[in-house]
Amino acid sequence: MGAERAADASRAPSPSVTDTVRMTPQAEDSARLQELLGEMYAERAARGETLSAVIDVILARLRCARVSMWKFDHVGDELTLLCFGSKTADGVFDTSDRRLRRSEFIAYFNSLVDAGTYMSVDAMNDPVLQPMRRNYLVANNVQSMLDAAFVLNNQTYGMVCCEENQRREWTASDSVSLRAIVNKMTLLMWNAPDPVMLNTPTLPLRVMLLQEPSAVADRRR
Repeated sequence: MGAERAADASRAPSPSVTDTVRMTPQAEDSARLQELLGEMYAERAARGETLSAVIDVILARLRCARVSMWKFDHVGDELTLLCFGSKTADGVFDTSDRRLRRSEFIAYFNSLVDAGTYMSVDAMNDPVLQPMRRNYLVANNVQSMLDAAFVLNNQTYGMVCCEENQRREWTASDSVSLRAIVNKMTLLMWNAPDPVMLNTPTLPLRVMLLQEPSAVADRRR
């Protein structure tokens, strides 16, 4: 019997690297995003379905109440921030048109671009966020937020916002996780290439955003 067990053991497959080495959270998120966007670009998944699933990745990692995604958009000659999708932790997916006017987001977006991410523990009383307080924070009960900008080739395309309906002390780990997810999304969309990025107005990363709208680049050449 001992010889038989030894022979069985010798025939058993050796554990693979993936069996013995656990993926980091960032690697897990990256692999999942690549899978989701790959399915969409191969036309095996609808864009809305993919957006909802991508937001699920962020909700699971950051464990926040809601995630919203924003891009720059023109209304006439005015540059606005358009929320093109949001989802709550209880599964409510919303693609209704919600916008911030330039005067409401410009000071905040300057701060976001300067730091790469923007943390606010008490959003309602954050002086940088006061211009959007009534139109967005109060309307959506956003008490705390952690945001990261879509940035590529020194251009900003928009942002991802993690929101809470209560005060939350965001951590450095939260910031790193969100930044990694947004960076991966941006690269995957750019390399596809994705029509959203091709057609989205951008702002230069290192130029004061208080310039006139003529400083805005219409799209990638």
